[in-house]
Amino acid sequence: MKVAMIFSIILVMGSLAGCIQEKQQVQEITEVSPAPERMSFSSSVMGDADNKSAFDLEKYVSDGPVLLIWVAAGCRGCHSWTDEINDEVSNGNISSSSVLSIHRYPSFESSEYVEEVYGENSTNPTLWTLALPSEDTPIVDLDSGLESDYSLYESFNNPSTPTLQIMDPSGKLIWSSSTYWPSDDVVDEIRNIIK
Repeated sequence: MKVAMIFSIILVMGSLAGCIQEKQQVQEITEVSPAPERMSFSSSVMGDADNKSAFDLEKYVSDGPVLLIWVAAGCRGCHSWTDEINDEVSNGNISSSSVLSIHRYPSFESSEYVEEVYGENSTNPTLWTLALPSEDTPIVDLDSGLESDYSLYESFNNPSTPTLQIMDPSGKLIWSSSTYWPSDDVVDEIRNIIK
């Protein structure tokens, strides 16, 4: 009797093996596309109170490599880098058209505050364009021509301030530095790339 009962239990358990539920569910695997290698965005710029001109990064970098300086109004390192690059521009070592500042923290700092610090009559004026993208500014993947799923900050490797990056004419980042204070070595590297 015991053998028959054990045999019955094994038979029932064996017939149920692998049956967890009546309908099996198929899980979809969603592919995550990589961040764009070549990219652009459009935004307003400092000093354009009416937002009449839309800044286009793709067009801005089209003539040659451009130094991107991610700045915040309250960032002392950003002020120092701005002053250092201003000196390079004033001395003719770097063209103002090959530099672009990008405001990093629009949810914390108003465009008016940014203009107080980096505007024409400020303590750390920029001699070049300062872009004011919002946090939800879309990134365009220049290879596909479509809007990327990645945010502005993710696309640029989540820059802190100050972060310096160089973008080539195709819209690709080719160099980066997160050196908080200016250094001659980093300035020499920048000069050699964006000549």
